[in-house]
Amino acid sequence: MRADNTPIARPGRRSEFLSYAALVFSCLIACATIAVPLYVIRPFRAQGATALAVALSVRRWGPWLAPLCALASIPLMLRAWRLAQRWTRRAPSAILCALTILFAGLVQINIYEIMFHPVEGLHFVAASRSKVADDDMVLAISIGGQSRAYPIRTIGYHHIVNDWVGGVPVAATYCTLCH
Repeated sequence: MRADNTPIARPGRRSEFLSYAALVFSCLIACATIAVPLYVIRPFRAQGATALAVALSVRRWGPWLAPLCALASIPLMLRAWRLAQRWTRRAPSAILCALTILFAGLVQINIYEIMFHPVEGLHFVAASRSKVADDDMVLAISIGGQSRAYPIRTIGYHHIVNDWVGGVPVAATYCTLCH
């Protein structure tokens, strides 16, 4: 109440709703920067050209978009916090802001490097000394007079081998659904 007994106008529920709506939208966008590529580019399923293009685009812009959403969520959370009267209405704004910041951090991690880490510490032996069984499949490559054979059993787990063959960088890969 003011000195002349007129009530102080409290910002309406509409402003609070708009703050929460923007906060939810920001959180969903940040979440999508992780979820869309993970869903589309997940292993052991075919990807359509359009879905893959969208996922790769989101993967490309996600590391920029999610932090922008996180930065936007802080003033939105503060505004929603100020407008809410009870802690039960304030807590969701803090949770949404924290989730948005978490997603912005997670999108910076290359989950595909974690899931499909390349083979480390390669060592090669002559074919006569190898311990590859006669019926084991290998992925073979020959460039510039230099040859390599990568056992499918090894590549099937790691999915990729980064190597140099004949002075050329090579990324040998194998898909268990494609053989």
